[in-house]
Amino acid sequence: MHPVSSVTSTPSASTSSTSTLNTLRELIARRHASPSSASTTESSLLTGLPSIDQVLGGLPHAALTEIVCDSPSCGGHLLLAGLLATTRQARLRVALVDAADAFDPASYATASLEHLVWVRPRTPEEALAAADLLARDANLAWVVLDLRGVPATRLSRLPTQPWYRLQRAVESSGVAGLILSPLPLIPCTRVRLRLRHAHAFTSLHEDQSALLTQLQPEVDRHRSAFGRLAGA
Repeated sequence: MHPVSSVTSTPSASTSSTSTLNTLRELIARRHASPSSASTTESSLLTGLPSIDQVLGGLPHAALTEIVCDSPSCGGHLLLAGLLATTRQARLRVALVDAADAFDPASYATASLEHLVWVRPRTPEEALAAADLLARDANLAWVVLDLRGVPATRLSRLPTQPWYRLQRAVESSGVAGLILSPLPLIPCTRVRLRLRHAHAFTSLHEDQSALLTQLQPEVDRHRSAFGRLAGA
């Protein structure tokens, strides 16, 4: 057995302990404050997409956001590129779970991907499990789960329980969860946006920053954290 150290409490130590306990009680009280007593300002992260950052103020921390890419070339890759550039500039860490193994790192400068963790699972179930694991790492700012390219019939068979587990994980760690999907999937997403309009082939020659300003995602769902807690 390991020896047990004996600590003698002195008056000054007792006073210090009391002060520390009071400070801890205040921190716990603030952490577990009711929604009505908390600030109504939600913390958000910028995406690099003007139509999201200027209109919605970015996408929320500690929540799931789903972006539905209704058609090929509708801007999903462009949005991901903007997000990677913005997070790199802000020195934030990002994890990308690439369910269809479609991400092409050769399309980016090596230095622009130094903040990225790239995961390539074999199945959609593994992708969801990997996202859940990464979402528990508070050292990350974003966990992006890219389900584009996975057949819709395959995605429709995914159970709902892992989505709620993923929601709880990001709420606990404060990480922002972003899911790119070909169809609406997530019952517990706080924000759902849709990219409906495909870019013309000629747009491939346009500057990326100009194309970003042209993306106009439609808002399907936008709930506040407090509205969700109240059952909205």
